[in-house]
Amino acid sequence: MPKKAKNENPDKLTLQQPIGTVSEEDFQEHVWGRRARRRMKIRRALRLTLGCLLLVAALAWGFIITETLLRVSELPPDSVTQLPEPTATTQEPTLPPPEGPPLRSFYVSLRLLDRNEDSPRLVAQAGELGATAAVVTLKDGGGYISYPSNLMQQRRINASQKMRYRTYWTMRDLREKAGQRIVGVIHCFDDPLAAGAMPEAAVLQRGTELPWADGQGRRWLNPYAPEAREYLLAVIREGVSQGATELLLAGVAFPEGNLQGAVFPGQIEIDPDGEEAQALILAARNEALRSFVAEAKEAAGVPIYVMIPGQAALDGAESLGGDLWGCAADFIAVDTRGAPWARDESYWRTRPVLPVIESHKDARGARDYLVLVDEISDIVRR
Repeated sequence: MPKKAKNENPDKLTLQQPIGTVSEEDFQEHVWGRRARRRMKIRRALRLTLGCLLLVAALAWGFIITETLLRVSELPPDSVTQLPEPTATTQEPTLPPPEGPPLRSFYVSLRLLDRNEDSPRLVAQAGELGATAAVVTLKDGGGYISYPSNLMQQRRINASQKMRYRTYWTMRDLREKAGQRIVGVIHCFDDPLAAGAMPEAAVLQRGTELPWADGQGRRWLNPYAPEAREYLLAVIREGVSQGATELLLAGVAFPEGNLQGAVFPGQIEIDPDGEEAQALILAARNEALRSFVAEAKEAAGVPIYVMIPGQAALDGAESLGGDLWGCAADFIAVDTRGAPWARDESYWRTRPVLPVIESHKDARGARDYLVLVDEISDIVRR
C-alpha cells in the first residue's frame, strides 16, 4: 500500500485525534471551543486582577490624602495667630499686607503745639527717632479742637473758640522740613462737649430731652443721630484741610456700662428682653458704626485708621456691637496700651495689626506703629 504524503491537507490541524469514532468536524469544534473557554477564563482573571489593583490603589490614595490633611490641620499657623471662631457679629480680619515705607510715628503733645518756636525742636526729634510720621491730636477726648475751626456746628459748641495752638503751622513744618506723614487724631462719639451743647445729637436720659452721662459723668454723641454724624464728618474734612495726610479715628463706639437709663434715638424699636433681641440690638449698633466708618472714609479722601480696644481685637466688644474687622477703614489700629499680652514680642511678629502704643520704645519689633498719648486740652481754664 503506498504511503500518504505528509501535509497532504495543510488546512487541517496536525493534532492527534482521540481514540474513538469522532468525526473531523466534531474534533475541530472540540478543539476551538476549548481554546475559546480558555481565553474567556484568562480575560475574566485579568479583569478580576485589574479590579483588585484599582481598589487597592484607591484605598492607598485615600489613606495618603487623609493622613496629609490631618497633619496639616495639626500644624501651628506660620505667620498669623488665629482669632477666635467668628460669632454672629465677628468677622475675620481682612487686612492688606504692609506696603510702602514703615509707619513709625512719634507723638506731638498739645503743649508742643502752643508755640511756633517748638517746630525746630520737633523736626529734630523726628530725625533722632527715625520717625516717618507725626501723630497730632486734632480733636481730643474732651471734644476740644486744636485749631481755629470755621464749622457752623463748632460755633455753637465753642470747641475751639479760645484755642491758640499753632497746629497748622507745626504740621506744615513737620511735613515739609522733616518729611513726616501727619496722622491726625479725631475722637468721635466720645465727645462730652458736643453732646452737652447739641442734645439732638446726644444719647439722652430716658423720659427726658437731656443728655445722658455714663458712670464717669461723660456725655456721648449718639451714633444713630444724623446731627452727630454730620458734625464729625465736617471735622474730618476740616482736619484733612489743615494738613493731615492720614487720620486715626478714636471713640468709634457706643458707651459701655450700665445703659438702663440711656436712650439712643434712631435705634430699632425692639423689646430688649431675651438673647435674640440683644443680638439684634448689637448687630444694629455694629452696622451703624460700620456705615459711619464708610462715610468717614469717603469724606476724608485720605487713609483712615479706626482704633479699637485691645481686648476687642480678640473677642469683640459690646460697645462695638461685636467688632469692626472688615469695615471700610484702611487699617484697624489696636489699642495695646496696658494690655499684658502686648508685652510678648512674638505678638508683633504674628498679628497683622497696627498697634497703638505709649512710646516708640514699646514697639517691640513692630514694622508699623502709632504712638498716642491721651490728652484733654485745658483751654477752658485759659
